[in-house]
Amino acid sequence: MGFLKKHRKIIAYFFAGGISTLVNIVTFTLLTFISKNPVYEVFANVIAVSLSIIVAFILNKIFVFKSKSFRPIVLLSEASSFIIARAGTGLFDIAFIYFTVTLPSVEDPWLIMSMKLLSNVIVTILNYFLSEFIVFRKKRVSHFGKILFAEGIEYYACIPLSSCKVTKKYLLDKNGLESDSTVIMMLFPYRTKQRAENLSAYASVKDYHLYVDELSQKLEKFIKKKHPSAKFKVFADHSPIDEVHAACVSGLGFIGDNGLLINERYSSFVFLGECITSLTPKELGLTFTKEDEFRTCLHCGKCKEACPTGCIATDENGADKSIKSECLSAITQKKGALTDEEKSLILENGSIWGCDVCQNVCPYTKNAKYTPIKFFNDGVIARLDAEMLENMSDEEFKARPFAWRGREVIKRNVSMWEEANPKVDKPKDTEDATTNGAELDEQGK
Repeated sequence: MGFLKKHRKIIAYFFAGGISTLVNIVTFTLLTFISKNPVYEVFANVIAVSLSIIVAFILNKIFVFKSKSFRPIVLLSEASSFIIARAGTGLFDIAFIYFTVTLPSVEDPWLIMSMKLLSNVIVTILNYFLSEFIVFRKKRVSHFGKILFAEGIEYYACIPLSSCKVTKKYLLDKNGLESDSTVIMMLFPYRTKQRAENLSAYASVKDYHLYVDELSQKLEKFIKKKHPSAKFKVFADHSPIDEVHAACVSGLGFIGDNGLLINERYSSFVFLGECITSLTPKELGLTFTKEDEFRTCLHCGKCKEACPTGCIATDENGADKSIKSECLSAITQKKGALTDEEKSLILENGSIWGCDVCQNVCPYTKNAKYTPIKFFNDGVIARLDAEMLENMSDEEFKARPFAWRGREVIKRNVSMWEEANPKVDKPKDTEDATTNGAELDEQGK
C-alpha cells in the first residue's frame, strides 16, 4: 500500500498512458487493415495520434497530475502546451513509422505493429517528462496563492482598490488602508452533493463567516511573517466595497437578473470575500487581472417567472431593482408574527430558511459543480426539525447561518413546517457544527 501511495503519480501516468496508447494502436490497427496502401498508413497514424492526445489530456489533467483549475484561461494554457508537447512526440511517432515501415514498404502487419509498439514506448516516456515539467508543472505562485489553492479556492483575482465601488470608507480608514491598496477577490462555492430538504443550500452548511475567519488567520500569518509592517485585512459580507461589483470587475462572474453573482462553474452558489492590503501584486506574487466578461446573463426571464413573491425586477439598462424585503428569503428571516400569506409562501416552497428558487431555475445551475472546500462539506444539515434544534448546544447553534436571528425565528419556522408535515421522517444522521456564528450574507440568500 505504501509503495502505491509513494509512486501514485507514475503508476497513474502509465495507466493513463496505457489507455491512450491502446486508443492509438486500436485506431491505427483498424484503419490500417482497411487498406494495404503504404500512404494510407500515414493518414491512419495521424488520426490515431490525434485521438490519443485528446484522451491523454483528459486523463492526465484529472487523474494523474490533478490540475484543479478549470478556468478557461488555465484550460487554454494547459491544453495548448499539452497539444504542442504531444504534437512534438506525435511527429516523432509519425516519422518513426515512416522511416521504419512506410519508406521501406513493409507489408507484414505484425512487424508494422511491433514498430508501432516500440515507438509508443519511447513516446510515453517522453510525454511523462514533458507533462511533469512543462504542461502540468507546479506554477510559481507565492505562498499566498498556494494557501488559496490548498483550500480549494479556485476562483480569485487581484485588482486595484480604485477599480472597486467603496461603500463603507470608514472600514478602510479603521484598518489603515489607503486608496492605492490592492484587493484580492475570492469566491467560496458552497453547494454540496447532499441536497437540502427544508433549508436553502447556504443555510444547510456551516456559517461561511467562520471559514473566512479561519482563512484570514492563515493568510495574515503569512503576510505578517514576510511583511510585518504591511496593512492587511480580510472582509466578507461586512465589507468596505461592493463585493458583487468587484467580483464582476475582476472577471470572476457576472450579475444575473436576480442580483446575484453568477460564476461559470458554480453558478450563483458562491459566497464572496476579499483581502485588502497595502502590498503590491508583485509583493504578493500575483498580477492585476484584466476585466474578463466571459459570459453574461441570458436574460431568459426564468428567475423572474419562478420567484415566489415576484420581487425580482430590472430597469431598462438591466440594473437590479428587486425589492429585497419582499424576497421569500427575507420573509423566512422576519421577526415576530407572520401573516397568513407569508406562512403560505414558506410552506408552499418548503424552505424554513432562505430561498433557492431563482438559483435553481437559472440555466447556469444546470451544470453547476459542487464545492471542493472541506469546510462546507462537513456538518451539512439536509433537514432541520424541532428535536434537532432543541438538542443543539449554543456553540453548535452559533455555527449556523440562521443563528444571527436567534432561536425564536427559526424555531417558529420549524414548528410551522412540522405542523404542516407531521408524517415526515426525521433524518438518521446529521453532523453538527462546532464553531461560532455571524451575520446574514449580502449575496442575497
